[in-house]
Amino acid sequence: MAREKKRKLSFPRLDPTQTSVLVGIVLAMIIVVLLNVASTRRFTRWDWTTNKRYSLTPATVQTLRELPSPIQIWVLLGPADPLEQSVKQLLVAYKAETTKLDIRYVDPDRDVVALEDVKQRFKIETGRTEQGHVVTDAIVVVARGDRHWFLSLSDMVEISGGDDTQVKPKEERALTGAIRSVLGSEKAKLCFTTGHGEMSPDDPGREGAGMLRDVLEKDNYELTVVDPGAPNASEPFAACSVVVIAGLRGGFTTEETERLRTYLLGGGNLLLAASPITGASETGLVPPNLDRALAPFGIALDEDLVIEEDPELSFPGTGGIRFVVQPRPHALTAALVKGDDKRDVPRTVIHFARSMRRVTEPGSASPADLLLTSQKSFGLVNISGASEWKDAPQKKAGDLGGPLPVAMAAERPKTSPSAAHGPRVVVIGSASPLTSPTFREPLPLRGAALFVESAISWLASKPQVLDVPDRTAVPAGIRITDDDRAAVRRYVLFMMPGTVAILGIVVALWRRRTEGQAFHPGAARAAPPRKSAVFRGPLPTRARSRRAGADDDEEPELKSEPKPGAKAKANAKSSSKAKRSAGEDA
Repeated sequence: MAREKKRKLSFPRLDPTQTSVLVGIVLAMIIVVLLNVASTRRFTRWDWTTNKRYSLTPATVQTLRELPSPIQIWVLLGPADPLEQSVKQLLVAYKAETTKLDIRYVDPDRDVVALEDVKQRFKIETGRTEQGHVVTDAIVVVARGDRHWFLSLSDMVEISGGDDTQVKPKEERALTGAIRSVLGSEKAKLCFTTGHGEMSPDDPGREGAGMLRDVLEKDNYELTVVDPGAPNASEPFAACSVVVIAGLRGGFTTEETERLRTYLLGGGNLLLAASPITGASETGLVPPNLDRALAPFGIALDEDLVIEEDPELSFPGTGGIRFVVQPRPHALTAALVKGDDKRDVPRTVIHFARSMRRVTEPGSASPADLLLTSQKSFGLVNISGASEWKDAPQKKAGDLGGPLPVAMAAERPKTSPSAAHGPRVVVIGSASPLTSPTFREPLPLRGAALFVESAISWLASKPQVLDVPDRTAVPAGIRITDDDRAAVRRYVLFMMPGTVAILGIVVALWRRRTEGQAFHPGAARAAPPRKSAVFRGPLPTRARSRRAGADDDEEPELKSEPKPGAKAKANAKSSSKAKRSAGEDA
């Protein structure tokens, strides 16, 4: 057996043209790698939106680049929320300006464990929509150490109703303001008074303000308790942005009232919720002794119990002391007054209320009515013996006639040019809007809770981030989720090219099958030619000699000779045609 020769490994020789092509491909790959490395180190985005919605203002860029320590941002939005993609795109721009942002996305519908952790850490409340989606009372939480700031839907976007729905984005203003807030600016401090039977913000029961505390902390306020009658406390309200008197069961002393008056005239703000105070007197009512503090604002409390006799406003079985009031136009009742867009607004319900009136003092402010009763209501000025009443009380001589104001607001001039506003006061004739059951009411009856939130916001008047301008309102568009984008991507990258490829294969197979066949458009396929008659029999001698060596079993077929006379007829026809043609040429 011959020995096989070993084959030597050899490379194909490349001509100069092939070498230059190969070198060009290698250089192109190197350039692509270098560009990817450079792009990771120097990130750039282009904003092609009409109003440059995702382009950051210089103030935001400066804030991000000067962050002294890491900031954590929790986004509690899922694909079902229309705001999710907008917030994500904006936070991508935020993260491109700094490495000190730790952004975490939590889908309330899917990330159950992560959502539970956030709920326990920040006391987030959750609920479900009619479609079954989980929603939270705060959609973004910005935190730094033990300081945190909550952002709700109304902080991020402003939606105007009507036929042409307009959306005014406020995400950048809200996010930048939240980051600045956790960096060191102080929260507005709300001081709840104590010592007169007031509701406690730490009491979650029916007679407490525990739910109000949770809401206010989510609104980024700091709560504390102050005793206005504490010894050696001449200025107990000095550090308070707003003083809150949440219900009274006894009156203020003269000294406490003077301390409150001094605080208010110096630029302070007050939220007073004072239901009628029952006590040992001829009328069964005792005064709260706050006239001196309220007089500079043109407001005085009446000593009465409001009874609503309108059956459409009064709740059955309550004797007319639980009823619906009518909000009046004001900055803090904008969400409660029905406008021209005919949108539904929640009803404002109060319980066990007193009325109030205007008074005149030199230099006093002019108050505005916020909540009014109906024409059929009245103020009962004597409630002695109420425990023996069997039916609802009736109006008597000396009682106050409706409509009666049960909430008023007033503002005095600024005490200094640098102040955000002058001293402000909001007085509510009932403590029920501050109780926890009010904040658990269904949305159609939650007007009183919204009224309290708006009142505190108006009183505190947190300054806006003025160097982050407002965005222009745009028409509401179609929302595209990540699932929608994935579906479009699959359609463009796979479905459309796959369809074209399959169509190309079908056409190629059809052409291959019909290759070499004549094709006459519009004509039927011709029938196959019929075989002519053949003569089968012994071959003539001459034919047999030509087929010498052929197989004897194979006999060739010979066409039969034409019939006698047929050839003569054919020649005659050809001759006649030739003559006619010659005549025409002549």
